[in-house]
Amino acid sequence: MFLAAIRRKIKFLTSKDVERELRENLKKLLGTLPGNTAYYKCAFTHRSAIRNKQTEQHNERLEYLGDALLGAIVADYLYKKYPTHEEGKLTKMRSKLVNRVTLLKVGKEFQLDKFLVTHINVEIEGKYILSNAVEALVGAVYLDLGYRYTKYFVLNILLKDLLTKDIEHLEYDFKSKILEWGQKHKQLISFVSKQDDNNNLVFSSDILIDGIVTGTGTGYSKKEAEQNASKSVWQKWGEQN
Repeated sequence: MFLAAIRRKIKFLTSKDVERELRENLKKLLGTLPGNTAYYKCAFTHRSAIRNKQTEQHNERLEYLGDALLGAIVADYLYKKYPTHEEGKLTKMRSKLVNRVTLLKVGKEFQLDKFLVTHINVEIEGKYILSNAVEALVGAVYLDLGYRYTKYFVLNILLKDLLTKDIEHLEYDFKSKILEWGQKHKQLISFVSKQDDNNNLVFSSDILIDGIVTGTGTGYSKKEAEQNASKSVWQKWGEQN
């Protein structure tokens, strides 16, 4: 159990009990005991909690720091692992490992949403809050445990599963793949996107092949909705053609 469990018990626990349980949960996540838990509390606090006066600090500065650290650590790893690759290929591989979609998947895998302190519904209004929190977590680990352990945490815990895969062929840009497929097979690919009538934070997109609706996707931006529509089509038949 993560922070949600702590909140349920807070009525019956002293502040020392809460702190002890938080440290134990962080140990499971980090692979070692944290030093200063204040860094991690800040890392998982969205600015919406500030507006509602739940706390005085939010995670945007830590997000900035963690983003830079992730980029540097992954760049160093790829540079050493692939000594014959040129700059362009290394840049694309790094982007696949540290983009918002990848970090969102990582955040969900580690159930980091249960650490979040926010007044926004992450699933409905802002799921990339979670990917931002992953970056902030890396910043917190650096401030608390130093660069050496941060590098270990990123490569051996946070991104471990991704680094065991064929990074060059990890694919998240399904829209480009569909457009390339259309050119190859002389098929006209188009998208029709619109905002949800009941919730202007949500977009939906239809992908049309020669004027026929072939797939639909939703997202929190037009770009994300088109990507999800493309992914739905590509996974059904694109890889076989």
